[in-house]
Amino acid sequence: MKKIYKFLYGLTTIFLVQYFCIFILQILKIHFPAPILGIVALFLLLKFQIIKADLIEDFCNFLLKYMILFFIPLFVGIITYYDTILRNFWAIILTIFITTALVMVITGLFVENIIKYKKLIKIKKGKI
Repeated sequence: MKKIYKFLYGLTTIFLVQYFCIFILQILKIHFPAPILGIVALFLLLKFQIIKADLIEDFCNFLLKYMILFFIPLFVGIITYYDTILRNFWAIILTIFITTALVMVITGLFVENIIKYKKLIKIKKGKI
């Protein structure tokens, strides 16, 4: 019985955090993905131990166990649009590779500049 309560507590907690984030975004009229804000909010609640991780663990394990079911509509869509995907196959593949490479390069340059900036700050403060 205790396991059922923990499961229901995890379910309720995660949904309440998500709906609270949706509510906040609607009130503030901010165009931001509510699931991303929900993940960040849940992370912060766990980080500062406002919510205990072991209380939502059972529900999270359940979600992870059956996560593949959430991707079935994606595969059905791929089958439905098979001809379209096949006609544009090379354009899709090229787009995937170019954008992946672009994201990697931009991320690398960004991280390099952040590291240089932090070193410069340390030098200016006399820590190096």
